[in-house]
Amino acid sequence: MMDLSDGLSSDLPRLCAASGVGATIDSNSLPISPLTGRSRALRLALHGGDDYELLFTVRPGKATLLPPRFHGVQLTRIGKITRARKILLQDSYGGSTPLGPGGWDPFRT
Repeated sequence: MMDLSDGLSSDLPRLCAASGVGATIDSNSLPISPLTGRSRALRLALHGGDDYELLFTVRPGKATLLPPRFHGVQLTRIGKITRARKILLQDSYGGSTPLGPGGWDPFRT
């Protein structure tokens, strides 16, 4: 588990690298704001930071044991961990593209 203060696209690769795995994110599963257009909302969900969200993984066999809410906070499945060491974003049509880091990186100029 880790916080997403630097954005999902920057923090997810860190989590995966520490575990030697990859991930596929379902773009339709990401919680996005209905107050803006889909494209902008998706960009913010992937690359925005300081959302005070937590990212965690659960073994597939244990995922069904998770409640839909924990202490009033909605839990959302956004993808799956894979053996391939790459981060992919799956679109509405079943295609996928590599997800590059676009969130905050204090070392990027």
